[in-house]
Amino acid sequence: MPRYFFHTENGHLVPDDQGQELASLDAAHAVALDTMGEILRYQGRAFWKTRQFRVIVTDDKQAEVVRLTTCASSSSL
Repeated sequence: MPRYFFHTENGHLVPDDQGQELASLDAAHAVALDTMGEILRYQGRAFWKTRQFRVIVTDDKQAEVVRLTTCASSSSL
């Protein structure tokens, strides 16, 4: 099975050195969404201070295969 790495970024890159073996790219998409959901739940209201998060998925050759970005805007920011 291919190995995918789920790096996160919120102003600075947090590399995933371990990765996960997954059956397919579709499975990597699902893990990327789950990871983003966990980040947003963990950050809570602090998300408004950071305003942007990314989950960047690479394969075992370090090629980017998925980039998921969430950003916030508000007239009070």
